[in-house]
Amino acid sequence: MREFSAPGEPFGRRLYFDDGEIERICLDTLVAAGCLPDTPAPVEIDLFIEKHFECEIEYSDVAPGVLGFAVFEGDAVVVIGAARSLFEADAKAERRGRATLAHEAGHGLLHAKMFGAVHEPHPILNGSFDFRRRRIMCRREDLEVGTEAYHKKWWEWQANQAIGGLLLPRPLVEACVEPLTEAVGALGQRDLPSANHVQAVHRIADTFDVNLAVARIRLAALFPSDNQLAL
Repeated sequence: MREFSAPGEPFGRRLYFDDGEIERICLDTLVAAGCLPDTPAPVEIDLFIEKHFECEIEYSDVAPGVLGFAVFEGDAVVVIGAARSLFEADAKAERRGRATLAHEAGHGLLHAKMFGAVHEPHPILNGSFDFRRRRIMCRREDLEVGTEAYHKKWWEWQANQAIGGLLLPRPLVEACVEPLTEAVGALGQRDLPSANHVQAVHRIADTFDVNLAVARIRLAALFPSDNQLAL
């Protein structure tokens, strides 16, 4: 991770992660917490949060449009939470809740020092950062791909990268879809034929208990092609 001065931006600096760095951070912390499944299976994201951050998970009634939040003290995460409604509706909503917890955990892994040090209000943070409680609140648009929010809120883009890294660890996803891939080249690389994309998305979603959109985006990142979405 590298830092760059960014006068006029909310934190006065930008954080830059090299290609694959967020992926490695997520995988390493899952392993260290003992939360990486041995075979393709849902990651217990709530258990990971409790073990890695040693903080409570709060399921709350939040403002309309807010899906999740994280509270910081210095460079420590003291609370990670999600909208209670996500876990009191149907399976699809609960899967969105799991993605929300992973997004907030991403902030904890990548941005704790940054959020813990910000002291001055900024227009970009209006409605999303509670300075008194030092709480970042993430809205629906912050967790969606291709929104205008990413133009200014680069930290939300980075936290969304952590959703894939935490809920869909690369080695487990590759093992999950291996029967649908084919060998290419002489170095053991594997490719996913276009004809198998839809089946692979559903297999990932069902195996790891994530929404189809999350599975589709992750698949596009691991097996990119010209006609797939990418974060």
